[in-house]
Amino acid sequence: MEVDHSSHPVVLLEMDEMISTDALLDVGDGSVDLHGRSVKRAHTGRWKASLFIIGVEIAERLAYAGILSNLVTYLTDVMHESTAAAAKNVNVWSGVASMLPFVGAFVADSYLGRYWTITLSSIIYLMVSIFLFFFKCFL
Repeated sequence: MEVDHSSHPVVLLEMDEMISTDALLDVGDGSVDLHGRSVKRAHTGRWKASLFIIGVEIAERLAYAGILSNLVTYLTDVMHESTAAAAKNVNVWSGVASMLPFVGAFVADSYLGRYWTITLSSIIYLMVSIFLFFFKCFL
């Protein structure tokens, strides 16, 4: 029985075209570490990076929900805005917060890369949170 290989291309390697095991362990997309060495698949990302991103997203969602639930009350009681103006400002804030991921995606794709964008935005987020905490507690 003859097999038709036209729908399934088969790559045959000659003896002198052997692939080293190091090449198979590399990420394969040309990524390099900070010293210019090729990146090994076993030492990149995985759950360490995933848990960091999941933690940042959980903190961001909790902060968003906490601010959203109290913002109209704060704007009307403390800032003495009308209910209509407070609702408008909350909607503007919510819309800006929903559009900021597009800015982050542009910065990541065009300038910093995903790792440095996530790291930089997390540092900014943490610094602003610490500033607001100390500002509220000590002033």
